[in-house]
Amino acid sequence: MLRVLARVRAPLLLFAIIAGFYWKLTLTRQYDWIWGADLAAQVLPWFEVAARQFHHGSFPLWDPYLWAGQPLLGQAQPGVAYPLNWLLFALPLHDGRILQGALQWYFVIIRMMAAFFCYLLCRDLRLSRTASIAGGIVFALSGFFAATGWPQMANGAVWLPLVFLFLLRAGRGRNPVASAALSGLFLGVAWLSGHHQVPMFAVLAAAGSWLYFIFRQGRPDLRMARAAAIAMLFTALAGAFQILPAYEYGRHAKRWAGAPEPLSWNQPVPYFVHDKYGLKGTDLIGIVIPGVRTHFDPFIGIVALSLVFLGVAAGWRDQAVRLMAAVGLAGLLYALANYTVLQGFLYSVVPALDKARTPSAAVVIFQFGAAVLAAFGLDRLGAADPSPWTKRVAWVAAGFGAFTSAVILVVFYSNKLSLPFDDHAVLPCLFALLVAVLLYGVHRGHLSARQAGGLAILLLLFDLGSDPVPTIGERADKGRNTEIEQMRANSDIAEFLKTQPGYFRANIPDDAFLANWGAYHGVEMWGGLLAGITDNLLGFGFHRYQSRMLYGVAYTIAVRPPAEPAEQIFAGASGMKVYRHPEVFPRTFAVHTLMRVRDRAAGDQIADRHLAGLRTTAFLLEAPPAVETCSAADEVTLYDHRASFVAIRARLACTGMVILSDTYFPGWHAYVDGASTRIYEVNEAMRGVVVPTGQHTVTMRYRPASATIGGVCGITALLGALVLWLTQRSRGA
Repeated sequence: MLRVLARVRAPLLLFAIIAGFYWKLTLTRQYDWIWGADLAAQVLPWFEVAARQFHHGSFPLWDPYLWAGQPLLGQAQPGVAYPLNWLLFALPLHDGRILQGALQWYFVIIRMMAAFFCYLLCRDLRLSRTASIAGGIVFALSGFFAATGWPQMANGAVWLPLVFLFLLRAGRGRNPVASAALSGLFLGVAWLSGHHQVPMFAVLAAAGSWLYFIFRQGRPDLRMARAAAIAMLFTALAGAFQILPAYEYGRHAKRWAGAPEPLSWNQPVPYFVHDKYGLKGTDLIGIVIPGVRTHFDPFIGIVALSLVFLGVAAGWRDQAVRLMAAVGLAGLLYALANYTVLQGFLYSVVPALDKARTPSAAVVIFQFGAAVLAAFGLDRLGAADPSPWTKRVAWVAAGFGAFTSAVILVVFYSNKLSLPFDDHAVLPCLFALLVAVLLYGVHRGHLSARQAGGLAILLLLFDLGSDPVPTIGERADKGRNTEIEQMRANSDIAEFLKTQPGYFRANIPDDAFLANWGAYHGVEMWGGLLAGITDNLLGFGFHRYQSRMLYGVAYTIAVRPPAEPAEQIFAGASGMKVYRHPEVFPRTFAVHTLMRVRDRAAGDQIADRHLAGLRTTAFLLEAPPAVETCSAADEVTLYDHRASFVAIRARLACTGMVILSDTYFPGWHAYVDGASTRIYEVNEAMRGVVVPTGQHTVTMRYRPASATIGGVCGITALLGALVLWLTQRSRGA
């Protein structure tokens, strides 16, 4: 029992440190991390949609609330493939919503995982518990994690330490096959996070490390080459549950990536976008000066940087030190984008790397390397053979503190006793002088290893805590919380719309508030804020009144009546009103005339000029199937509409096509009375099914093969890595 307590004491202390560092979220109800357009208007609605589906007993594959339905798993950024998110979605809901406390702890747990995984890596490198705690602190609390609110990006970064823990084990010859499999497995899990950028950078870092191990003797090491191939295989298998649906969606969608127009899958993200979102030269100052950043935050602080220098200088003979120094430096050089040749070269030669449009996010690779090197540096303070570099780094830190203090004083007095920049810049001067005193005290033998370690951790926490990050905002700040207030507002309108008969969509004109409001409240909307949209719908004239009527957009939510025909049917407490359009099409109906058009432009003209005719006629971009014409009326009713399941009753006077105004996308399967049938892409982006004469039940289910195959691959990777690890462990390898 005592042995178990001794082993968990340091991790528990690390968890307590991270929870205390984020006291604003864990100990008060005055702050939130979900605010702004990206988090409040995208991430939160995605999470709510996924949680509702979890609690209705289905896996969240499809989002029915935006843009006539879009793949939820395929978009990747909702993060529904990520296991940690499943735990969040499965937690009890309050009034149908994810608990605020659960969201707060979710943010903190991501940082706890990052710290703990880095701690494990440092311990595996035979560093002391104190040094390993310091390494975990630097990794989890430095600029990337501190200033990155997007959970899909942070979740992809936390696995870096485990990737390298087993990669380095393989490089040392310790269970190379099993270690390579586990390294690849954890890199694949990073791909499940929901965002591709950090996993792409992690792949580059891991690939470079594997190449080092393969060629470190001057000639190829076939054993290491085999281990690298195993790691690549397990990465592909473990990440397939997200990679395959994202690839499928990418081939059928367009994405906004900073270029003037949305891009399709085969169009590279232009390099000027990469240059725009890379680190700037002045951002290098932000490594030690808090608040100096253009995009992703490079801050690690002067205390950590001093320990990094000490770790590199005093431990250069250690292979792990040299490798982590190379990894960290490469991450920094890549993040600088056009300032160095490295990033542009890799952009040109590495397939699909152009999709990682924000090179500055590679600072996480730099900060990961720095965290491990800082742990090495802290361990040198307690070494039995004192290093002369302790004194040298102390003098450098003292010189930096004295010089920057002098500069700031000159600016302060020349600017009439005020500073023209954020006064957080004063703090590195103090921390530089304090770390210099700490290092000099160790050099002189005035501090024991335990005292030095404890003081170093305190300095790290104070230094890292000085970075004025915008991730966590005050709830009282109304200007900052506009989007989250819009998401939560007008619940009375949402409840009214959900009680209306039939299944119709709503529209919010003039950006009165964000259309993702509907996903948050469970109301199907026309439009929405997404990173990409299926190109069949984007190519359609979705902004026109005719298009909205065709797609069953029966309601407009606005302060004033819309220009199109509409009648007011409800007034909300906020002053917003609901107007119903009498010309709206039903969500499902039957037609008995099918025509082929030469292209989408011709289809747009039909929808624009002959809207009424589309009640009996539909157009396709391919040869239409055979249907019959008859004069008797049909009865078509949509009676069940869930996220990934649709049920329609159809009584047709003769063979016709039943049309559902939901987005056509691969992975939907249709059945007429239980018999499988084809779904046609009609009216550019709708789903159509041929139904014979008489009464029938038409059902549609979303079961994409990409998700099924990806799930099987993921389970195979998990079981395979486990079997390899247990087998080699039983052999004592």
